[in-house]
Formats: sequence, C-alpha cells, structure tokens
Amino acid sequence: MANLSLIAVFSDNRETESIYLGVANSTGAKVLFKEKNRTALESMLGLHFDAVIVEITQPVMSEIDFVDQLSGLLPDTPLIVISQFFYDTRDIVFGEKISDFILKPLTLDKMEESIGKIAPGFMPAEKVAEIVSAPAAPEPRVSNVAYEGKKLSVLLEMSRDLNSVKDFDDLLHRIIVLATDALNAERATLFIVDKKKKELWSRTGIGIEKQEIRFPMDRGIAGEVALSGEAQIIDDPYSHPKFNKEIDIKTGFVTRNILTLAMKNISGDVIGVFQILNKKDGSFTKEDQSFLSAMAVNTGIALENALLREELKKQLDDVKRAYDELYIAQNAILKETKIVTYSEIESIIRGLSPGESSSEGDTAKITKEIRRIYPFDPQLKKYLDQIDSAKGGNSQLIIDILEEKRKSLLQ
Repeated sequence: MANLSLIAVFSDNRETESIYLGVANSTGAKVLFKEKNRTALESMLGLHFDAVIVEITQPVMSEIDFVDQLSGLLPDTPLIVISQFFYDTRDIVFGEKISDFILKPLTLDKMEESIGKIAPGFMPAEKVAEIVSAPAAPEPRVSNVAYEGKKLSVLLEMSRDLNSVKDFDDLLHRIIVLATDALNAERATLFIVDKKKKELWSRTGIGIEKQEIRFPMDRGIAGEVALSGEAQIIDDPYSHPKFNKEIDIKTGFVTRNILTLAMKNISGDVIGVFQILNKKDGSFTKEDQSFLSAMAVNTGIALENALLREELKKQLDDVKRAYDELYIAQNAILKETKIVTYSEIESIIRGLSPGESSSEGDTAKITKEIRRIYPFDPQLKKYLDQIDSAKGGNSQLIIDILEEKRKSLLQ
C-alpha cells in the first residue's frame, strides 16, 4: 500500500473525528483539522495536500461556495465531500470540482474506499478492481453549474431537512439556523402570528437570548410586514419610524440593515415573519429577498404542520389534565363516601347492640344486616367473614375494625 502524506479536513463534527484519524493511521498521513473560513484557506497556500475532505452540515449556499473556493485554490487536489445533503443533486451542485461524494452516515469503510479511489496504491489490488468495475452513476456530470440550479438544490435539501423535524421548538430553531446561514447574516428571528390574540410571538432566534416575546401585530417593522404581507429591505434602520432603538441600546448590538419578509401558507395567509439582521458582507439584496421568499414557501408548510401538531398536543394535554383532576376528585369523593359508610355501619351496630358486648347471635344479626345494606364492598366482606368465624364475637370488635379502617383513609 502507498502512504499519503497530508490530508486537510474541514469539519467541526466531533463524532466523525475518530474516523478521520483512523484513515490517517491507515494511510500514514498527517491530518490537519481546519475551520471553514478565509484564514484557513489562505493558510493552505504553498502546501501540498494528497486529499482535502469537506464535511457539509447545513444545506446552505455558503457551504457550496466554500467548496467552490477550495476547488479554485487547489484545482489539482482531490476533493471529497461528506454530507447528508445534496447527494441526489451532487452533479448539479458540484460538477467536476469534487473527486467523490460520501453520503452520511460516515464509516471508516466508506472513508477508506473513497481514499482508495483517489490513491489506488492505498488499497489491495482486488479492492481497487472491485471499485473500478462498479457501474458508474447514471447522472452525467455537468462542468458549468448554473447558480440558480445550486439554489434550487439548497431549497430542496432545506425542505427535506425541515420536514424531518417533528418537535416544534426544534423546528423553529432549525429554520432560523438555515435562514441565518443561507443569507450570511448575524442575527435572525422568526415571529409566529397568533390570530386569536392578534399578536406576534417568538421564543427562538440566532444571536439573541432564548425567551418568549410577544407584542401586538401593529407594532414594529415585523408587525408592519405581517399586516401588509410585503417584504422590506432597510439599509438605515435607525431612521425607520417603526424601528425599536431601545433593543439595541439595551443589548449593545448595532443593527446595520434588516430584511423582513412574511411567511405565508398555501392559502396565502401570513403565518409568520422572518427578520434577518446585518448581512456580513454588505447589504441585503433583492436576490436575498427572492431566496428567502422561496425558502419561506417550504418552511411555511413545515411550520404550519408543526403548529397543527402543537395545537393537537396542547388539546391532548388539556384533556389529560382534566382527566387527572377528575380522577383525583373521584378518589376524594370515594374516600369520603367510605368514611361516611363506616360511620353509618357503626350506627347500625350500636343500634342493634346497645351494650359494648353482645352474644354470638347478636353479632351474627349485626353482620347479616351490614351485608344486606353494603353487599359490594370486598374489604368490608373480608372483615365480616373474620367476625363470623370467631365464635362468641362481640360487636365492639366490629366497631374497632371499622375505626381502624376509617383512620387509614384519613392518613
């Protein structure tokens, strides 16, 4: 087997780190873990890499752009992409810029097989022959990838990703993460429309403390967009009459620009409002607005489904809570009934037997009368059977047993 010398890995996923180290051990190569930023790219200049591995964790354009930059920087270096996204559209998204694509979940076998494709000497000859003889993927590779095609692929992957999330809070957070990354922004919030209360509310955001906030729908820029349904790009928010400067003053954050857009359901009703703050590389554009609008269509469907599930869950919780309260009340009533019942039985006993003691015949008469009045109490029947089996019993024994039972109910 041939040894590799240097592999660059762009990944912040700790779960797969051991796999990359396993490949390094197999190949004898040194692995450099790097972050996805311009500084890391510049640090690669002048170095020779046998392979570069990029793990894509979000279905956003910035991930695709990073792969494009790597390919341009190291055009002759084999580039391997690892992701759960873009597999079906990999030829449209990446074209011939990558040497291989590994669909997650990642395993050491998959990683070694991929390395074997770009460094045949690394693997046994029979394994290489098996890989080479495998049928090629039916999709043709595209050299010149259209930017619009990439965006459509991103939207497709976003839709798949969001529709796999069932928990409402997790979905809200996921939508915001994707929107922030896709538009390369600093902060983002998704406000939900509460039609009954005529309010906007949110309990998740990027760059802000997680807490539920509510305000009337006619307040602020988000409220204005919710009522009109029209998107707004604001480059000078401090001059906007509905911009709340107090939030920036309180947090120390400086809002430079804002993109606010209504999220609508398939009926055209506004169900939420995106508010994206501070694009990192300039100002928001009409292209950003169009992309967020397209994203809002997919996220709107996922969000409305989640809202329906959330409402159903709330109704089920209300029913369960009402049932629990009823169960507790019924038990309390039953306990009170039993206490009253035992008191009534004592009265019967004392009425039939004025003295503390009684003959065996009197006791039998008492137990018979009690059985007639209360025929469906199994515990009481057990006590009466004990008394009947005791020859020459006395009525005080019955009273003592009932008193003990009543005390246990009061504990």
